Amino acid sequence: MVELALIDIKEKNLLENLMQLYLHEISSYFKIDFNNEICKYEYNLDSYFKNNKAYFIKDNGKIVGFILLDINDNYFEISEIFVLNNYKRQGLAKKAIFKMFDMYNGNWIIKVVPNSPVAESFWNKVIEEYTNDNYILNHIGKYNRAEFEFSNRR
Repeated sequence: MVELALIDIKEKNLLENLMQLYLHEISSYFKIDFNNEICKYEYNLDSYFKNNKAYFIKDNGKIVGFILLDINDNYFEISEIFVLNNYKRQGLAKKAIFKMFDMYNGNWIIKVVPNSPVAESFWNKVIEEYTNDNYILNHIGKYNRAEFEFSNRR
């Protein structure tokens, strides 16, 4: 059973560990700076313990990934989502995303990992199903990055 668990500041180090795996994975699509002095990708997670939210994706109580949610004045945005390789292709990410969408009603923007046809295809299927094909898709910026917009305002 998939659940979303809000990450407490005391669990930040766990999120940082998972973030390293995620950043390494997406670095195959576009350049991400790796700090050789500390052997880490750098990503500031501080805002996810203030204005924004970070959730672990859990399956039967085990942490299998995370979702980072940006809460803006006029919209919500899933800024990052990651599922461990052992748990991919089981529908866990889609279930977690649907739960996230249901938790936060309003306008949504989803910006897909640049240069990743796999990620774009995944998001297209998920958003198409969730919205019953009621969304806007644009390609923006120097990477021609896919950006989905929709509303689930009730």
